[in-house]
Amino acid sequence: MNDQSPSGIEDIIADPELKEQLKKLVLERINVMPDTLRMAIGSVELTKEDLIQRVREEDELGKQVMEMELEFLRALARGAVYANE
Repeated sequence: MNDQSPSGIEDIIADPELKEQLKKLVLERINVMPDTLRMAIGSVELTKEDLIQRVREEDELGKQVMEMELEFLRALARGAVYANE
């Protein structure tokens, strides 16, 4: 990677190609989750279909879901998810 690589969700969303790649990845990850999935963001409870729709529309909650997934993937890459401390 180079020093110019995007570091935040804002940088990724500003790049149409990266945004579309992240969106596809997040939608695929949601699609493999159980249909009974429920997620609470703030005071809003979302179903799997709600999450898919929000990410597709790229509304504020959809962007938050994309950001959460990006942070999870970064932690996974750093080994933080499976670290035994």
